[in-house]
Amino acid sequence: MKRILVALAILGVAVPASAQNMYDAMMFSENNYYGTARSMSLGNAVTAVGGDLGSIGINPAGSAVAGYSQFTVTPGVSLSRMTSTYAQFGTDPASRTDTRKARFGLPNIGYVQNFETGRSYGVKSFSFGIVGNRTANYNQRFMGYGNNQYTTRFGEIAVNATGYAPADLGLGNTDAYYKSSAPWDVIAAYRANLISGYDSVNRFYAGSSEFVHRGSLPYVPGELRQHADVISSGTKQDVIFNFGMNMEDKIFLGLNVGIPTATYRYDEFYTETPSNPDLFPITFATEAGDVNTHFNGGTMEYERSNRIDGIYAKFGVIYLPTRNLRIAAAIQTPTAYTIRERWQWSAASTFGDSRFNSSELSPLGDYTYCLRSPYIANFGVAFTFGGHGFISADYELTDYSIMRFSELHEDFGDSYFYRTNECNRLFAGISHALRVGLEYRLTPEFALRAGYSVLTTPEKHYQDAAGNDVTASTFVDRFDELRGSIRNAKYYDDRTDAVSFGVGYSSPGSFFMDLAARRTRYPDSQYALYYDYENFDSKGVAQNYASPRLWNTRALWDVVMTFGFRF
Repeated sequence: MKRILVALAILGVAVPASAQNMYDAMMFSENNYYGTARSMSLGNAVTAVGGDLGSIGINPAGSAVAGYSQFTVTPGVSLSRMTSTYAQFGTDPASRTDTRKARFGLPNIGYVQNFETGRSYGVKSFSFGIVGNRTANYNQRFMGYGNNQYTTRFGEIAVNATGYAPADLGLGNTDAYYKSSAPWDVIAAYRANLISGYDSVNRFYAGSSEFVHRGSLPYVPGELRQHADVISSGTKQDVIFNFGMNMEDKIFLGLNVGIPTATYRYDEFYTETPSNPDLFPITFATEAGDVNTHFNGGTMEYERSNRIDGIYAKFGVIYLPTRNLRIAAAIQTPTAYTIRERWQWSAASTFGDSRFNSSELSPLGDYTYCLRSPYIANFGVAFTFGGHGFISADYELTDYSIMRFSELHEDFGDSYFYRTNECNRLFAGISHALRVGLEYRLTPEFALRAGYSVLTTPEKHYQDAAGNDVTASTFVDRFDELRGSIRNAKYYDDRTDAVSFGVGYSSPGSFFMDLAARRTRYPDSQYALYYDYENFDSKGVAQNYASPRLWNTRALWDVVMTFGFRF
């Protein structure tokens, strides 16, 4: 099982950092190739196949194989299905929720112009083209709910507020988001009456969903209904400027200049509501005296959007040692990304006495930074069966350990990102992808295709000096303690696999049409509704229950159809 624990609270950090971590770097760097219906139905095992505009993003030499000019357009639809199971203590799953999210798009559009030189030796033809291929789909939604009488999201926020003065959290300071070092989610929760101080000397806080006896510690006095809804959307599209060259129908060379652009939007909505509000008393101090009421519920929402632009180069070759055998390789340079990130927190609370209902909307955070993504190496082989079809196999290697964040206009390795970049170097390693494809021609006009691919995770974990497991998140949280002492690196055994199939039609003239469907199965994952924190019972005895988790299973269906012309 995937051991990445994504928490609602993980994004609530102080300005200017909001979400720059290893998992974001991997997400923005990873390619989930789409291309044309033909390349997708072949599992994108097309490094050595070529001749198709979907293959150009994997091997630039593919444009030189065709020997003709062509235009393609590929509309498609994606359907993400997530099954989420709520577990109160991170174990013992209870309620289960299924969610689906569909998106229409244009995974491929492209044009390549082929030029014959008229020579029978040397360079026989060359080609120029511009192609847009989708390389990632961020479309998904999951939600979960359950009852919990031991921990609370607002209690976890209150623990994070420990040590901050009320002025740091916005009491009499309308510009606290920028003038204090307090996390933005903590400030929003405080200003929305979701947390409040109960020990001004030690600067201790409690959640409105907790109760505090005089001289005691906060605890959850009754059952809370917790609900989380997480939505992400967006795509990454590579605009490729391609040059290809055919040398004597034996060696095909290609060069791409790729300009990836991506939009990513992420929204988390969380709510807690007492099953019996009377068990959640709270007292507000007013000028007229103390007012007793009860907590009815609270919400937290986090929104983030990213605009991503980059550039890379890719070189490729296809070699035909015999008429039926093709061997190929391609190498892509690291991509230089510029990422603009915007984020915002909102919070709201309701009470039995509506005079104390409150809401808060943080300013819109805005930060631009740089990311260097991994290099990618592709190797492929294909064997053709005359005019009856072919079988192909690809291997792709991606080294995520070289990922680096940096400040805009600064060199990579800037000290601001030192901790995160060390995490990238140690906990992100090499990802391996294996793809196979098969095409069989029933007639000169009709072909059947199938493909399969498997991708391993690049994420590693270690052990500390005591033999305890150390994840990437743990390493960042305990950086000074663990730096230089972790050992026994191991990769997680998570894999992403995809099965695809399709059919193609090629008219006696220039028109052709292909249809493909693909099902991608992602590793199971856990999502923490909030960080674990030290919690107590009504007698002040530490319980330390883990925060609830959502156990997620995800599958993605893609259906695309390509319409094209050769000339």
